[in-house]
Amino acid sequence: MNNKSIFAVVAGFATLMLTGISFYEVLLKSYFSKLMESMGDCYLKEPPILPFIVAHLCFAIILLLILRKNNVSTFMQGIQSSWIIVVLIMIWYEAWAFTYIPQMTVSIALIDVLVNGTCSLLAAGVMGWVLGQYKN
Repeated sequence: MNNKSIFAVVAGFATLMLTGISFYEVLLKSYFSKLMESMGDCYLKEPPILPFIVAHLCFAIILLLILRKNNVSTFMQGIQSSWIIVVLIMIWYEAWAFTYIPQMTVSIALIDVLVNGTCSLLAAGVMGWVLGQYKN
């Protein structure tokens, strides 16, 4: 990995963390708190931060692979080149959630796909912009 890729991954990671906190811990906190309460002991009240870090780093690297393959260098190119894969990954995850979360509903899945998809596409856009700041 070169410096351009490292900066793009860091930017994507930071965007994923910040947008995730903004949506899940601020804007939609009450909605998701009620959902988590209905799951009882199935979910941790205070989840550990290390899995979040690992997950966001891995997803930023996946996005980097997509963006580099498509020679992305702008915010909009980042979104355009990754939206189909991002939406498919989000739907894939939510479909699996129906297999192990009895409280899962279609409305919860739709909201989660929209929120996670938005966070991921913003990260892809920021990463695309960062990649465009470096000359080859």
